[in-house]
Amino acid sequence: MPYSDTLQPALPVYIVLESNALIAEDIIGSLRATGPCRVIRVERPEMLVPSLHTEPAVTAAFLEMPYRELVQSDLHQSLADSGARIILTIGEDDESVVLQQGWGMLVRPFTEQMIREALTPRRDADSH
Repeated sequence: MPYSDTLQPALPVYIVLESNALIAEDIIGSLRATGPCRVIRVERPEMLVPSLHTEPAVTAAFLEMPYRELVQSDLHQSLADSGARIILTIGEDDESVVLQQGWGMLVRPFTEQMIREALTPRRDADSH
């Protein structure tokens, strides 16, 4: 029987919205170190919307956006519709409300281990 790759699981897709190239490369490098994946990097929120229309599923989105800006946009709903785990990389003053939404917070400066941990939802976020 010939081998078919149609049953292969899809690669995880990550979005990195980050204006600083060095920080973006740190995040991307850490994500790629976890295994094969596709990473979409954008520098501004408005650049993200066209990418979401072409992606059927997004694993996680690392967003350099304050909480208030994200909830005032439609971006959080578009990301939720794609199945993305939202992880904010700025605005740690809003960490408790971010976590209440079931989202993640990656506080700067961060390590590769912190990036990996941010990909896993916190157990207490699922309890309400």
